[in-house]
Amino acid sequence: MADVQGMSLADRQAAVDLVYRIFWLIDHGRAAETAALFLPDGTLTFGPGAPKPGTIAGHAIAAAMAARQAQANVTTRHVLGNPSVTANADGSLSVSTLLTLFRSEDSGRDSYPASVADIDDVVVRSDAGWRIKARLITPIFNRS
Repeated sequence: MADVQGMSLADRQAAVDLVYRIFWLIDHGRAAETAALFLPDGTLTFGPGAPKPGTIAGHAIAAAMAARQAQANVTTRHVLGNPSVTANADGSLSVSTLLTLFRSEDSGRDSYPASVADIDDVVVRSDAGWRIKARLITPIFNRS
């Protein structure tokens, strides 16, 4: 396939699919599976304005995602848009997306837009395919 800004169209699509897949898994009660989509030394950072700012790294991501999956009362839909992919000199790709998060914590699924955030990922090709090396979630708007 043709190169676009130093990457093949297939690599660009694979990187975007990876980002979308993680949120789909979370939304469908399978958050624990997302840990396998990060590199073993990957990081997940919740920036300023997040309910619990900070960085989760390495194997701690699996525990955090298992805990999210255990929240059976929480229903979410992560709506992603505006993906932008840039090739980096080291062969990684930077993927930026805009996230609107709808969340409900009751059985009636009285949802509300909980947050609008920028998602910035650095993805790298591994033996298992494209994986996230670093994810930064930066809330722009939050429901108070």
